[in-house]
Amino acid sequence: MLALEGVCLRRDGRVLLDHVTFALQGGETVIVYGPRGAGKTTLLAVAAGALRPTAGSVSVGGRNIVALQPSSLPFVRRNIGYLPPEPPLIRQETALENVMLALAVRGESVGAADREARQALALTGVAASADTVIGKLSAGERRLVALARALVGTPPLIILDDPTVSLDPGDRERAAAAIRFARDAGAAVLCASTDSAFMEALSRGQGRRIQLQDGRIVGGAPSIALVGASTTTRRFPAPPAGDVAATIDGRPDAKSRR
Repeated sequence: MLALEGVCLRRDGRVLLDHVTFALQGGETVIVYGPRGAGKTTLLAVAAGALRPTAGSVSVGGRNIVALQPSSLPFVRRNIGYLPPEPPLIRQETALENVMLALAVRGESVGAADREARQALALTGVAASADTVIGKLSAGERRLVALARALVGTPPLIILDDPTVSLDPGDRERAAAAIRFARDAGAAVLCASTDSAFMEALSRGQGRRIQLQDGRIVGGAPSIALVGASTTTRRFPAPPAGDVAATIDGRPDAKSRR
């Protein structure tokens, strides 16, 4: 589902990622850990197609997204549940509406999107806040809403950057359970974290861990079969002819969901 091979990223003379190689299959969890400044956020942004590497390949669903035209990237990204450090939630809309956005760009009907969004909010423990506007929620509640948006509909690839920020211990366990549920449903999960208790709860003996230091993998078991080998990789459908990006700054254009 996801394969990075020889990925490098340099910016302003600094090496942010240094020949990173690993692969991730459906139904598997890979946890990236390391000190602040190790490159975890940069690595996840590259994997999600939000940053373009200087060198190397990033294959998502069997397609090298580095080689794609910029106009095709949004089609791939709408099949990825991505939780960045600062999720672009719309403060004037409700928790439910924010989660439904992820399904709207995938072409779900309003009824199906409403149903699945409520299920995702229930899974992350914020069902009672479904009809509350984001601006009135606490930092922890907003984080759980953003996590629900990344998990809703169980996209083939889920990428989560430190999902337990602002969460109390009970919410952290609930978040781990929600992510395990998506993994068990077949999603490939790539997660960065500095929370050792959460990492243990998330993996429960089934996940691999990758240690990152100065943009380089220094520990863990990063390499498995890469794209081209015989795997059970699920492939995203090809973009339809004339497909137009329906995202602005990583979130759906308001006109596309009316």
